[in-house]
Amino acid sequence: MKYVTILVSLLIITAILIPGSNLPDVNIGSYDKLIHVVMFAVWALAVRYDFDTRPVRYLMIFVAGLLFSLLTEVLQILVEGRTFDTYDMAADGVGLIVGLLISAPVLKWVKRFK
Repeated sequence: MKYVTILVSLLIITAILIPGSNLPDVNIGSYDKLIHVVMFAVWALAVRYDFDTRPVRYLMIFVAGLLFSLLTEVLQILVEGRTFDTYDMAADGVGLIVGLLISAPVLKWVKRFK
């Protein structure tokens, strides 16, 4: 079972299902987009950790991450005070790229402690 990917995915879904009225104001200085970048960079790292994929599969992880990003944006339509935002999806895509780019050295470091 791939627990890290499931845990990170559930945390992201939980975060995006918080009603807009209960969210702290993070739009100052585009922190909202930074949060998206970080969430999806961590998601990409989790997938790489659980599935230990070869570089040729990075594209598959990226596409799966974009589909997950799309799902999160669609789910937000159902939540009070939240909207579908293509800029959030773009930030998610940047996060996926960042996560994939740093995954090799980060996973090498993490495996030292296994």
